[in-house]
Amino acid sequence: MTKLPIVPIQKRVDKLIELMKKYSLNAYIVPSEDAHQSEYITEKDKRREYISGFSGSSGCAVVTDFQSLLWTDGRYWLQAEKQLDPSWKIMKDRVAGELTVPEWLSMNLKQDSQVGVDPRLISKGYYDSMVSSFKKKNIKLVVDIKENLIDSVRESFKDQEPIPEYPKNPVFFLQEKYSGSSSNSKIEYLRKEMASVDVNYMVVSALDEIAWALNLRGSDISFNPVFLSYLVVGKDKNILFIDESKLSSETKSNLPSGTDIQPYNDVFSFLENLKDGGNVWVDPRSSFAIFNSVAPNQIYKEKSNPILLAKSIKNDVEIQGFRNCHIRDAAALIEYLAWLEEEIVDKDVKDLTEYTVAEKLESFRKSKDHFVSLSFDTISSINANGAIIHYKPEQDTSLKITKGMYLVDSGGQYLDGTTDVTRTLHYGNPTQHEIDCYTRVLKGHLGISLVKFPNRCSGRDLDTIARVPLWDVGLDFAHGTGHGVGSFLNVHEGPQGISFRNVANPAVLLPGMTLTNEPGYYESGAFGIRIENVMITQKVTTEFNNGTYLGFENVTLVPYERKLINLSMLNKREIEFINQYYQEIREKVLPHLSHNQKAHQWLLKNTESL
Repeated sequence: MTKLPIVPIQKRVDKLIELMKKYSLNAYIVPSEDAHQSEYITEKDKRREYISGFSGSSGCAVVTDFQSLLWTDGRYWLQAEKQLDPSWKIMKDRVAGELTVPEWLSMNLKQDSQVGVDPRLISKGYYDSMVSSFKKKNIKLVVDIKENLIDSVRESFKDQEPIPEYPKNPVFFLQEKYSGSSSNSKIEYLRKEMASVDVNYMVVSALDEIAWALNLRGSDISFNPVFLSYLVVGKDKNILFIDESKLSSETKSNLPSGTDIQPYNDVFSFLENLKDGGNVWVDPRSSFAIFNSVAPNQIYKEKSNPILLAKSIKNDVEIQGFRNCHIRDAAALIEYLAWLEEEIVDKDVKDLTEYTVAEKLESFRKSKDHFVSLSFDTISSINANGAIIHYKPEQDTSLKITKGMYLVDSGGQYLDGTTDVTRTLHYGNPTQHEIDCYTRVLKGHLGISLVKFPNRCSGRDLDTIARVPLWDVGLDFAHGTGHGVGSFLNVHEGPQGISFRNVANPAVLLPGMTLTNEPGYYESGAFGIRIENVMITQKVTTEFNNGTYLGFENVTLVPYERKLINLSMLNKREIEFINQYYQEIREKVLPHLSHNQKAHQWLLKNTESL
């Protein structure tokens, strides 16, 4: 799935072990995250991928002096099997009964061992959990090594492989007609929250939260319109720690009043020198290095900063932006699906690949107003590759598109919103098994679309709804049912989501939250099915007016695959919902296809009443 590295993986691992011996380390932990605990990161920060060869967005590598291991979740198990050297062991992450990284190290390392990790790359909570796990065997967690050992491994091979640099891409101002709220009003809101708990400074390290608070966007990380920085909000001034060369005079003029600019890495010394600065609000999701820079007696109790929730609840302008950009995005995807069907079914073209058709889809999106970039690597997968949940087609290795089951998961970043949509198609004659599996996934998807629930529910309360049609016949899927979506921000956003996983105090779903609905089923070696819409949480009416109830508005407007629906498995309410949904698609999307007769006819054909 990926090109072979110039320096073999084992040679990199051997060099790491050599460096570990220099510091008397028995193990070294290599997280996926960067210094901001980001899910998606710059090329320079892809340290776990560099040392393991595994390119998935989620995982943690552990190299010991006797074994190399990779923890990742169910989305990536098949991908990890393909990408990892045979000497690596795959560990199942976030699965009940499976050992976590701290548990495995505690069980397998000797008494008084030492484990190294870069304190910038782990959260304070993760640090605490490891320290607690290691106590029984007196294992020491070493966080005071100045060099990141993976960076040092890279440095030793720089004559063979160039070392990526951090981007210096320009940062730009997002106008209020897209953000719906000024940056000054957002900073004022944060200061009121700080005053309510007698805090003098708030440290913001999550990149999407900084972008939201300042109404700025960038492109330091592919598909995520964010920029490398830290923000410290004070009672009467703000400090933005960033490479100042990224800021034009126009961008600076749109910063909130009273904002100073300092070099990116100076945040640590700034915090260390706040000896008499009063209480400091540090979010527990921040890195341990950030926590370690603040005097312990100045840290306000570890509590998520108010941006996390405020950002997740979209204002009226952002909600309308979501609706608008999803109409344009649907037009792009429908143009693509009409084109692909003609190429594969009508023309019987044989040389299209998963990679080349993904490029074609991107070209359709690029033609739409306010398009900025894709929101993630397009997942374009035929037949067995569809079972690799986060499959990314590579130019040299992707398969030809044939008359089989095709899964496409894609999205765009627009100035007025972020999209993420998955559809599963079939360009041949599906088996009854494929039809029935698709219909069960569809029923779970419709169950979430139709549900009404009291305003005290979290996404965990709803997750089962999407799985019951699969559970009825002993099937399931190894990922959450839905994730939050940012507003021209990260395609994966917290705290909202729909998942079975145990998390402390799961977020209650609130009106204005945007999230996906994406159940699936994956049959290894055969096919993958996923159906995904973006939804807006909204108030709904019920027969008995007994408190506030919520439901979802679907903003994704793309029809389902007709030939994969077993109508006998759908009930009357489900069929009525689909027919109403199809009518809405026609009304909103057809006007955007007047220039493309082929796509116009495709949409009419695929939105006929069931």
